[in-house]
Amino acid sequence: MDTKPWTGFRARIYSVIWRSPKTNSLVVRLAGLSASDRVLDIGCGPGAAVRKAAAIVVDGEAAGVDRSEPMVDIARRRSRRFPNARFEVGSAESLPFADGSFTVVWTAHSFHHWEDRDAGLAEMLRVLADGGRGLILETDGKKHGLTDSASAAVVADMERLGFRDVAVEKVDKQVIISGVCGSPNLST
Repeated sequence: MDTKPWTGFRARIYSVIWRSPKTNSLVVRLAGLSASDRVLDIGCGPGAAVRKAAAIVVDGEAAGVDRSEPMVDIARRRSRRFPNARFEVGSAESLPFADGSFTVVWTAHSFHHWEDRDAGLAEMLRVLADGGRGLILETDGKKHGLTDSASAAVVADMERLGFRDVAVEKVDKQVIISGVCGSPNLST
């Protein structure tokens, strides 16, 4: 976990080097967004994935949250042309959004930085609307990622907290763990 706050200089350097990695396109594609979705990116960094989502959710909203105020400032500046994009300073463990605000919530390469994963997963579930989808994308591996055993533990945690239909898949050297908020539809 990275416990040092990001300075403005560090945020600017990171945002240039990692302007829009291919994992941003991957998480947006895997989310299966529709025009009316309301999306949240936890640990959004400079906001590249949020902008990609905002271009799709034209009748909805794309939001990002990051604990680094300088990073959120960069994301806001770069996203001015997207009226449906917004960014807030906050942590995974205390999201500054109302219950059920989003139809899709993801975190891409920031889960390994969360201070309290249970609290972050509970917050993810809280801000998801019933039937909403949560996704965790991390590198497949030990450093800054999830091993098979760590992925299994995350799946168990998500199920214990109330996610349903939790699944793990691997795509392009990435681990994607997904789950749905709410009770299964028993009417079918």
